Amino acid sequence: MAAEPDPPAHTDVSDALLRPVRPLNAFEDTVSRLLQTIRLGLLQPGESLPPERELAGRLGVSRDTLREAIKSLSEAGYLVSRRGRYGGTFLAGELPTPSADAVRLSRADIDDAVQLREILEVGAAARVSDYSTVGTTFSWNVTGTWAPVDDLRFRATYAKAVRAPNVGELFSGLSQTFPSGLTDPCEGIGATGGGALGDNCRADAGVAANIAANGTFTLNQSDIQGISGFNGGNPDLQEETATSFTAGVILNPRSFDALRNLTITADYYDIEVEDVISGFPRQFSLDQCYGQGNATFCDLITRRPTATAVNSAGSIDLINSLSVNASVLKTSGVDVTATWFTGLGLLDNDRLSLRGAYTHILEYDFFSLPGGDADRADGEVGTSKDRFTANLAYGTGDFRMSFTGTFIGSAYIDDQFDGSRVYEIPAEFYLDMQTTFFAGDKYEFYLGVDNLLDNDAPNILSGVTGNVTGSDTAADVYDVFGR
Repeated sequence: MAAEPDPPAHTDVSDALLRPVRPLNAFEDTVSRLLQTIRLGLLQPGESLPPERELAGRLGVSRDTLREAIKSLSEAGYLVSRRGRYGGTFLAGELPTPSADAVRLSRADIDDAVQLREILEVGAAARVSDYSTVGTTFSWNVTGTWAPVDDLRFRATYAKAVRAPNVGELFSGLSQTFPSGLTDPCEGIGATGGGALGDNCRADAGVAANIAANGTFTLNQSDIQGISGFNGGNPDLQEETATSFTAGVILNPRSFDALRNLTITADYYDIEVEDVISGFPRQFSLDQCYGQGNATFCDLITRRPTATAVNSAGSIDLINSLSVNASVLKTSGVDVTATWFTGLGLLDNDRLSLRGAYTHILEYDFFSLPGGDADRADGEVGTSKDRFTANLAYGTGDFRMSFTGTFIGSAYIDDQFDGSRVYEIPAEFYLDMQTTFFAGDKYEFYLGVDNLLDNDAPNILSGVTGNVTGSDTAADVYDVFGR
């Protein structure tokens, strides 16, 4: 059976909009605040309200009062309820014209709550946290929303965020690994020449002995495959810090009956994360040690001083990778989503819905050291520049059938492997299907097929960056099981 999909998301209800317009009784106050949230467009047609317990707590009313308010709004045509796994209370696809008696409020209350045609909102939030490991951290954000007309909203957010290291990053013990795909920069170095690289390589006694025996530094297959190393935590780690900016637009053409169930969002994002917790890439450590003469990285490398039964003198025995706050990640891109739904009338309370989500990565640069050269990852395996997911679903309160297609754009093998983008992996497409049957409110049965078209994962040979040992592909990106 396929994994259960996530339930439909609900739109968070802003605390700023949950303040009463003016003193009312609990029921009237609740209806007024819900109406205000609806008319400001914070709930899109077809989106669900937050869970009852959560919403009642945030409104500061009893669940009975909330149920009464929801019932009144449902009777007035603002909300609809559905049962089953994807049940809940949802904003109606077509909102009614407010009337004084429809929701048992006075005309003044309704006017206060819903007669908003143009809004400008500015919000801010801050958080102070205290950790036993990294001490006190501070994060904050500023947001703005402008709706010049009912059908269109613009939004932007600027934020400072932090992430404290987890237990594993802080306290994990040393674990051994056997990295593949590494290139020894000393291979081919002779007794003279090679500039600074040659001098740094010959400074190692084992490398010098190998050169003396073979004329140039020479490795065999056992040397290449026999590299080991340890990964481990670091109790002195500090928090990562991120600066982000997002700006976008939401289009919901409610003014046109044929398009009122359509919602399109487009957002640009720009994120920079500093003090990224990571172990330095082992190839980077090799290049820094021998190409740049950086002793910090040389301390992570251990070479064999003499030849063994299977390994050459000077060949790499260990390259360790310990977690540190040293790297920088910069990424930017564009997210576009479109949702649409309608009733077909083929069955009672049926619903056809379509959702598409597209991401285009403009930049995904990793800097092992601040101020260093960028390791471009946009367009490489795992960070394809283009990714698109589409979902088509049809159902009623008794069943739901859905098809989900995922397109992963073409990508290159990590340029850390060959120094340039030469080896391209073709684009891939996967199609999944799932059918769910609802047996009352408590039980459901479902069946599904992953990778319905039985599309094979692209072949990425062992030893190549991106390969997951034993799978001959990037198993964390592509489907390795087939249909």
